[in-house]
Amino acid sequence: MGELILSLLLTLSVWNNTGAQSVNQVREMKNTTIKQEVKVAKLDKIKQVKHKKDTYRWDRFELTAYTNNQGRSVNDRDYGRTASGKLTKEGVTIAADWRVLPKNTVVYIEGVGKRVVQDKGGAIKGHKIDVYVRTESEARQFGRKKHVKVRVIKWGDNK
Repeated sequence: MGELILSLLLTLSVWNNTGAQSVNQVREMKNTTIKQEVKVAKLDKIKQVKHKKDTYRWDRFELTAYTNNQGRSVNDRDYGRTASGKLTKEGVTIAADWRVLPKNTVVYIEGVGKRVVQDKGGAIKGHKIDVYVRTESEARQFGRKKHVKVRVIKWGDNK
């Protein structure tokens, strides 16, 4: 009962200030205002996400290394071809989760250098990066490095 009275008082006060002809017009105006506020809130979230990507901050990743020899023969047609379609290149190619670091994203990895996300793998989920190296012995020597600082230089487009 109290809510009904409160709603009626609110409707009457809005009605007096808007020049509406009926209670239904006031209700419609109220609903339209709420819908517009929701749209503005959604736009603000989108802007915040975009702004977040534009700030280049250091993040922590787990690093491992990989080679072309893992699971493919030298005679395979796709030997050395990454998920992006480019050939692997030492000093350039890394594999990452494209939901975290989109394809073609350029990063600087502390202790490794500048690299480009050109590949992805089944085991690469979340904050993990696989650095391409030429030989399996280099990959074993690289090992697993945890909590390595990585900074995005240029965001990729996933296209």
